[in-house]
Amino acid sequence: MLRLIQQIIIIFLLILFLAGLPAIVSISPITGTISWHPERMLPIYKTFIQNISEGNLGTYHLGATERQISNDIKDNFFTSLGMVLIGVNVALVLSVLFGVFLSRFKSTKLFNYLLNFLSAIPDFILIIALLIFAIKIFKWTGVKVISLRPDAGALNTWFPTMLVSIAPTLYLFKIVSVKYYQISGEDYIKTAVAKGMGINYINLKHIFKNIEPFILAELTKVISLAIGNLFIIEYLLNVPGITKFIFLSYETQAIAVGLFSILLISVIVYLSIRLLLYLFKRGLIHE
Repeated sequence: MLRLIQQIIIIFLLILFLAGLPAIVSISPITGTISWHPERMLPIYKTFIQNISEGNLGTYHLGATERQISNDIKDNFFTSLGMVLIGVNVALVLSVLFGVFLSRFKSTKLFNYLLNFLSAIPDFILIIALLIFAIKIFKWTGVKVISLRPDAGALNTWFPTMLVSIAPTLYLFKIVSVKYYQISGEDYIKTAVAKGMGINYINLKHIFKNIEPFILAELTKVISLAIGNLFIIEYLLNVPGITKFIFLSYETQAIAVGLFSILLISVIVYLSIRLLLYLFKRGLIHE
């Protein structure tokens, strides 16, 4: 319990430190030298805690307009949460489905080759290429795949959600595939095959149960990949998500609220994956 409290305090101070960097670092326009003003951090901590204790999230500037964060954060938070939540869960389902239960089919091997090829391409380049491809589709067919208007509704969320899921899918599928072939060569799997057990039974009762710990161990990295892509995608596609409080404002309060919201999204997505795996085991493996 004490260790958890220490981690929470460290994370809290670290996020406020990152949010306060624009306020404590200045660059001289004449000499170009960087000046640090750490003495400004204490008032930053005090102001943030005071605002939160009063139920006030503060303000941020959208262009020349000053707006209350509390008026906009709800919709922006759920937009970003939905993108990451769906993207990571889809990545998990696809990775387990094609990496374990459908891995013996030839079409899955082609899918594996495709994902291995895509994994060699940097995420940013892949996102840009898919954006260009979406524009080409509109030119060829007249079908609008994406919209850069923040009020476009589903048209401005489904394509970004797909982009968010790419990096987690590539990473998680590679891990699941490698572990599947490693575990398939173990003696207890060969014994199960020799006893005449069905392939689906072996995959479900033996292989998946041994792959799950590796999935859980890599889950934080998978979520971090999705969050990293979220910053790029919301900025490029003008998605009204939580990262706008970080990109569009230099105020410490707005940046801190955005970073804490990103942390909360990560925790919710992590718990959703744990819940999904738990329900899967309870429903099919009966554990």
